Amino acid sequence: MKIRIINTEKIKEKYVKDAIQEYTKRLSAYCKVEYVEAKNPSKEITDKSYVIKIDKHGEQLSSEQLAEKVVEIGVSGNSHITIFLGEDDIEADYVLSISQMDIDINILLIIIYEQIYRAYRIINNAPYHK
Repeated sequence: MKIRIINTEKIKEKYVKDAIQEYTKRLSAYCKVEYVEAKNPSKEITDKSYVIKIDKHGEQLSSEQLAEKVVEIGVSGNSHITIFLGEDDIEADYVLSISQMDIDINILLIIIYEQIYRAYRIINNAPYHK
């Protein structure tokens, strides 16, 4: 599976870039992850991708439910997932909430990477701390 994370903001902090790099390395055992910063995100979304928009008004899932969602997407024939962070009004297949609180984009990005990694560990019955 290929997962593309699109962000409309530019990340400048080193700790965030380091976290993205670390989780991308960890996830390479399970899937291909690509991080994209784009001012016009709709041009970055392909027709064959299942689009998940991160929004505080979306549905909240547990880590186990997110893992199930990833499996469902793959089983339904989608080999590409696009996760979108930003204020743009894009059309999404699913709207996911990480929290109902406003979260700094830097922290949100790290949480998303961590939850994707956790989902793949759950899918593969691999140990992961709780």
